[in-house]
Amino acid sequence: MAVLLFHAKNNYFPLGYLGVDVFFVISGFVVTPLILRIFTEQDNWGGRLSNLRYFYKRRFYRLAPALAATLSISAIAILLLASPSDHQRFARQGLATLLLIGNVGAYRYSGDYFSPNPNPLVHTWSLAVEEQIYIFLPIILMLILLNQVKIKKIIATVLSAFALISFVSFLIPNISSPIYSVLGTNYLGSKFYFYSPVDRIWQFILGGLGFYLADRYQSPKWKLSRRVNLVAVIMVAIILFSPEHINLKTSSILASLIAMFLLVFKSLNVLPDILIEKLEWLGDRSYSIYLIHMPLLYLAEFSPAIQIGNSGNRSVQLSIAVVGSVLLGALSYSKIENKYRNRWNAKAIRFKTISESLILTFMFPLVLFVTIDVGSKHQYWGLNRNLQAPASTAFVPDTKCNPEGLKEPCQYKVAKSRPTVLLIGDSHAAQYSKVLRDSGKKLDWNVAVWTEGNCHFQFLVSKRDEVSENCLSQNYAIFNWIKTNKPAVVVVSQFIFRDSSQSDLRNALTTLHLAVPNLLLIENNPVFPDRKDFMVQRALILSPYKPAESFKQSNMDTIDEYASSLLSNWARNNGISTMNFDSLFCKNEICTRYSENKWLYADTNHLSVDGAALTVPQFTTYLNALTTPAASSETGQEKSKSMRLN
Repeated sequence: MAVLLFHAKNNYFPLGYLGVDVFFVISGFVVTPLILRIFTEQDNWGGRLSNLRYFYKRRFYRLAPALAATLSISAIAILLLASPSDHQRFARQGLATLLLIGNVGAYRYSGDYFSPNPNPLVHTWSLAVEEQIYIFLPIILMLILLNQVKIKKIIATVLSAFALISFVSFLIPNISSPIYSVLGTNYLGSKFYFYSPVDRIWQFILGGLGFYLADRYQSPKWKLSRRVNLVAVIMVAIILFSPEHINLKTSSILASLIAMFLLVFKSLNVLPDILIEKLEWLGDRSYSIYLIHMPLLYLAEFSPAIQIGNSGNRSVQLSIAVVGSVLLGALSYSKIENKYRNRWNAKAIRFKTISESLILTFMFPLVLFVTIDVGSKHQYWGLNRNLQAPASTAFVPDTKCNPEGLKEPCQYKVAKSRPTVLLIGDSHAAQYSKVLRDSGKKLDWNVAVWTEGNCHFQFLVSKRDEVSENCLSQNYAIFNWIKTNKPAVVVVSQFIFRDSSQSDLRNALTTLHLAVPNLLLIENNPVFPDRKDFMVQRALILSPYKPAESFKQSNMDTIDEYASSLLSNWARNNGISTMNFDSLFCKNEICTRYSENKWLYADTNHLSVDGAALTVPQFTTYLNALTTPAASSETGQEKSKSMRLN
């Protein structure tokens, strides 16, 4: 329920994601004895291998049918009701989930778990971690134990070693880079640790340790007072449902330890019987609820076909999705989970049943996902009549080098002796990456690009949820790189919102200005007013939107313009150069985003490649001015006044 509420309203339940950490501990408590039974009930290789097959069969029938049903129903619903722009990402995440690598898919297609990038199957990463533990942990133990008879001490030692390595890797993710390197260079030093079984198995083993402690401390002398148990229950409730923010790793460790405590000492028994009954009912159905909740919430929040009125507020839809998750989860539990979960009990399962199970759990959703993946590439053979957004480097700065999550920027060098210009900021910086590379190549400048979507360059956080911890870490890494490599120019571009903290942004710019000889701040682009419709892929069951090519300047969206202007005025008064591109798109009281049969905008505030190309002369003029003797003799304030290009 904590995870469900977090995904529905993470600003109200910012720690709800820790429900997954608690889940890993509970899973270890429940499944570890099943894994150990593989070895304790047999003392020879053949018997243990038979037990291992039985264990896999039991896990398969416990997990696969409900998952397959959810994936199939979600695929059909999202095909019809969701934006086609999300279809390919959804289909590939679905394929990854079917192949038991949903955690790899979540990282590849969503990136940072806490980013707003919509992925209706991102939650399957935790299921993939569980599946990977179920598959590989017994095999590793099998290979280590071979025909050993006295296994308890060996297993305890091996699990303790795994837990220690995993916990250290969780605290210091970079030490696992060699393991992640097999997945590709983008996983080196990345945020993948959040999704990795290497960094999560310590929680599973912690739950297994809890199982043994619970068995040892069952005697009355170890029974804790009702008050202590009640405090533990209240603590876990506060952690999961509190509106407060706690450091990710600290909160994860705390939630895991308290969960283990609750399991060992059976602290939930202090609750009234009627409440325990309700929790047990919810717990029995929690797997199905967990599976269905994210697709429902995704449709409630992002589907263009599910809209009530013109308001952008979707609280009603989200509330219905939360209730619907519980109801549909209960239906899935009674009609699917219970129907299949006990089939492993049969002494002999006929071929027909295995075939039926494979078709149900793999082939049918596989066909759906492949169809969606292929169909989205071909506009669904004419069914998708939406206007296709033009290419923009805002979202894919360079197909050969994506700077997000890297330890250093993407670099485009012309010569060691030439000066370097570094581009930093959010996706509004990335939209200028190709432009700056073109200008740098023309003038023999080295260019470096280090951008992160939805990440303002700042070091202080005065407002809740303004920037994430990962964003702050990246900003410090950028600043350290600047101090070490000493670029001649740093270009900062990021969309300034009306509620952005001016003091935090000014602090970062001041810090940069002291570290580099030349600092350039890019102001917000003109923002067109049809944000909810322009280049937004409408659901296949809806008619496409026909966008206007231009608007009167008085009708443009100026809600964030004042904040950007305020920061730019402050920057110029403090010796920082600024650049404004309003005149490229707005003339004679008319703002246009279409010229020479080309869309200049990829959405209402990001430029297309063609739109960004219009800014080449300004960037070239700016860099060229810095290479002339006259420019190098100017003071910072004189330079800032002369370099405000409109």
